[in-house]
Amino acid sequence: MSQLDAHTHGGDLWNRFEPCEIRPGGSTATGGVVDYRLGIIARYCRISGRWLDCGSCDGEYTAGLEEHGAHTVVGVEADPGRTEAARGRWASRPGVEFIAASAEALPYPDGHFDGILLNEVLEHVADQECVLRELRRVLAPGGVLVVFSPNRWFPFEGHGIRLGGWNVSSPVPFVPWLPRQLSLRVMKARNYWPRELRALIAAAGFDVVDVSYAWPLLSHYPWIPGRLVPRYRALIPRLQRSKLVRRFGVSTVVIARAAIADGDRRAVGKP
Repeated sequence: MSQLDAHTHGGDLWNRFEPCEIRPGGSTATGGVVDYRLGIIARYCRISGRWLDCGSCDGEYTAGLEEHGAHTVVGVEADPGRTEAARGRWASRPGVEFIAASAEALPYPDGHFDGILLNEVLEHVADQECVLRELRRVLAPGGVLVVFSPNRWFPFEGHGIRLGGWNVSSPVPFVPWLPRQLSLRVMKARNYWPRELRALIAAAGFDVVDVSYAWPLLSHYPWIPGRLVPRYRALIPRLQRSKLVRRFGVSTVVIARAAIADGDRRAVGKP
């Protein structure tokens, strides 16, 4: 998650119900999550060429993409302080760079990147449609977009809630399942039904290849006994294969590609 211009969303649906202000997020790079999510990406495409980590936060995923095969990776983050911290942390990595910029106006030419990662960011941005269109612009024909974003089927609201002057930062059960008129009043970030996220990405001009789910590694659930966590993590591959259970993952994962124009067959390779 990242601080990418997260203020209020201007869409009719959100204004209609006077939602809470959409707030910036924090890092998801804890407890093995980076390797787990990069492994999901690697199942769909070969991580190579030039990648963009949009909403790079502390740079863990930016560096991880380079480790998994990308030639160069640019981490874009709206918060200049986080950008400077990431530059210092990863200064020894020549294939990694960080810039402070808005996701709605990226300083790159059309078709500049072979792949883009948008990891737990879309739910925080001010204008989600504008961000997706901008990512489509800078993605090369045939390039891959990977989006992780909160899954409304997951029964916990991982960002916590705000209700008046009451703030809860830990995961809150069943908030995602409330009627939207109620949930929008207390949530700190959007979440999406899988079909909604898919439609949003397709409307920006991407060809959706697949929709799947990522499961929580329980790094942010301190009330769960530690001895149970390894047993649960060992079950994740089985849960992901179950047609009935897998839809309850913490995040929806959308794999999409930029359409290949006639005469241009450039594409990110499959694994």
